Amino acid sequence: MLIISLLTHIQHCIERYQTRKALNKLSEQQMQDIGLSHEKRQAELSQASFIGVVSDLLRTNSKGDLS
Repeated sequence: MLIISLLTHIQHCIERYQTRKALNKLSEQQMQDIGLSHEKRQAELSQASFIGVVSDLLRTNSKGDLS
């Protein structure tokens, strides 16, 4: 069960990485449509790297479970 949970967590981290990379392709109008500010976009894009993925992998929720 732990292995399945770990693999699921890794999959979610990869999905977040891909989503962050996709943010770079959005126009300013599209950013306004989804309610994302330029500052928040930059913050998310800064996490779209190997270091960001590792940071996500090491993050746990308040219960201590993998998020």
